Amino acid sequence: YDLWDRFDLGSKDQRGSISTRYGTEAELLDLLKVAHRFGIRIYFDNIMNHNAFDIPGYNAGTSINIYPGFVPEDFHLRVTEDGFYRKWDNTRNWGDAWQVQNLGLADLIDIAAEPGTLNYNHGTSEGSTIQKISFVRSPQNPERYCYKPSAAGQKHSFDQGTYVGFGPNNDITLADVAGNADFYSEYVEDYLHRAARWLIDHTKVDGLRLDAVKHVPDSFFGALGAGADSSNYGYTGKVQQQFNLSRGFSDWGNHRDSVFDTERARDDAMLFGEHLGQPPSYAGYVDRGMRLVDNDLRSNFNNLLGSPSSGLNGYDQPGSGGFAPGVAVTHAQSHDNDYAARRELQHAFYFTRAGLPLVYTDGNHHAETLGASGGAFPRHANTAFLGQFADPKIPNLTWIHQHFARGYQQPRWSDADFVAYERIDKREDGAMTDANGVTMLFMLNDNFASGQARGISTSFPAQGGTANDAYLFNYSTYNGPFYTYASSLGSVVVPPGGYFIFSYRSPEEASGWKDAGGKAVTIQQGSVPAPMMLVSYKDGPDGDPAYSPDFATDKVSDGSSTDYKYSKRIPRVTDASNLSFIARADGSAENVLLRLDAGVPLNAASHALGDPRDYPPGIASDVFMGYEQAIFSQRIFPEKFSAKDTARCKWGSAGAETYAKTIGTGSFTVTNGSGTNPLDGDAATFFYHDPENQVGGIAPGTLQYSEGTNDLTLWGKVNSVGAGYKMFVYYTT
Repeated sequence: YDLWDRFDLGSKDQRGSISTRYGTEAELLDLLKVAHRFGIRIYFDNIMNHNAFDIPGYNAGTSINIYPGFVPEDFHLRVTEDGFYRKWDNTRNWGDAWQVQNLGLADLIDIAAEPGTLNYNHGTSEGSTIQKISFVRSPQNPERYCYKPSAAGQKHSFDQGTYVGFGPNNDITLADVAGNADFYSEYVEDYLHRAARWLIDHTKVDGLRLDAVKHVPDSFFGALGAGADSSNYGYTGKVQQQFNLSRGFSDWGNHRDSVFDTERARDDAMLFGEHLGQPPSYAGYVDRGMRLVDNDLRSNFNNLLGSPSSGLNGYDQPGSGGFAPGVAVTHAQSHDNDYAARRELQHAFYFTRAGLPLVYTDGNHHAETLGASGGAFPRHANTAFLGQFADPKIPNLTWIHQHFARGYQQPRWSDADFVAYERIDKREDGAMTDANGVTMLFMLNDNFASGQARGISTSFPAQGGTANDAYLFNYSTYNGPFYTYASSLGSVVVPPGGYFIFSYRSPEEASGWKDAGGKAVTIQQGSVPAPMMLVSYKDGPDGDPAYSPDFATDKVSDGSSTDYKYSKRIPRVTDASNLSFIARADGSAENVLLRLDAGVPLNAASHALGDPRDYPPGIASDVFMGYEQAIFSQRIFPEKFSAKDTARCKWGSAGAETYAKTIGTGSFTVTNGSGTNPLDGDAATFFYHDPENQVGGIAPGTLQYSEGTNDLTLWGKVNSVGAGYKMFVYYTT
């Protein structure tokens, strides 16, 4: 927040330490490497409006170049009668765009980032202008440049010449820098561009959260109008240019398509700006290539949620109450603002509606009070982001977001207390029906006094009493897991101040395997399972002393409820020479994809584009990115259910033949099944059971169902094969 040297991430011994407040550059780069290994994207908070609090040339004892690469003419400063420098006032009128962009913010020193040759507020009186200075800003550091001039005497333009990349082996020498002063001469905005490019290349960060963008003219950030999407102009253009160069992407025709559409393959740096209210206009910043943090939506929810006098009419619509889905980065709290009315409902909205959601946490490391900010800075989140304090809502919502909150948002209902909408994903086939594309139904009740139900319609097939009536599972943490039919959703009562999230039940571990201690995935070295190792995670000092998330598997009790940590066992691969990954799922799975870390090639498939991975970045959307097609070793199919007419046999219980009888009296009532007797070599060819007919061959004259004094006897017939099959009886009373 108070930058000093834009090329120092904690690698130089300056200002009293090599380490920054949060660690060294080596630790930062290691964090990124590990996160990327596991498929986690990292965005840096990036600041271009200001530096720290010190004033260059404040007096005779203060250097004019205390900030590396900067001189006083690069800032909005007042010049005293004796030639020293002072800051201007902080913004006095937040409705005056000129003040917002040319006066101070929180006493930080304001950079003259406006493009062009003029500094708009530098001199003896407010509003004075001067010519900006262009000079070689890093003459002793050729590794901070990435272009080798292709001809002597080139005039300054950062991306002329031959691109050789940043770093010590980039073929640029001190002689190149010194001998091509015109080429490497930069205005302050050019220096900011170069620093951002170096950051993208040096760290391989995935994008930037652009701080306080409204305090910088939107023209600084990027091109506008025809050709803007492919332009390398401005701050966002330079970042996207370097993102392509550093990662080998070739989408030079559009730098912004995957910024504004999270449903497509990500081949751009994600950029989103913090703009906390107009003026200046939001639109100018969006048009220059960035999303915006949706402070308007957060403010609206703070006024509406939990209020008996305010309604949620219209909030089933995508983008309602804030920015459109392609622009919004939604959040309930931030490092500046910790208050959130009905925070749990805000998070539910943000992680299920169309847009890009954000949850703020300080990691349960509470900061002390900072007088200038009116409280703690960063603000205390007090959010159970990993399920602390027995509150699993956020881990549950992030899992739901990853699996079901995709595609576009379809409104279904809104009134004063109740909101319902669906997500529908047709990317695989744009011509599919809504019934085939629907992934999720969200229902929220903002009435904290009573449960609410609404007669909503749904894209899920709702054909009561038939096999085509979608059988849906509530994935939310409210009222425990339960099922309901799509045709019954109109009578489902959402609890007071709660929400339900319905979708089809996704494949899981087979219960018999899981209950016997089996794992969904087994890693084998040769023919032996990989050994296990014990790891621990410790919550922050202001977190949960009895921390033990209920979603963690293989937990190991340490017998302490006061040490802020939990432990679990994970496999540790020690020999990769003969490695196998075995995945097991229940019978509802149609296919199995595996992802090792962020996406390591696991099979021998070849691809036209030359990438050995099945779903590589820049080509695959986030639904499948990094996954590899598993090779089928064996499929144990679902149980084949019996029928009086074996043409009606089916796998699985849904729609299977059922037999009803009052013991001791009467005959059977049989509900015919809806199956078509599917065949496979690993399953019985047929399964015949007619309780009122005789057993043939083995026990002639015996009925297939008979009642004894204390027991019942049932017979079933299958084809003869191998060691035979096991027969199970499922019954209800």
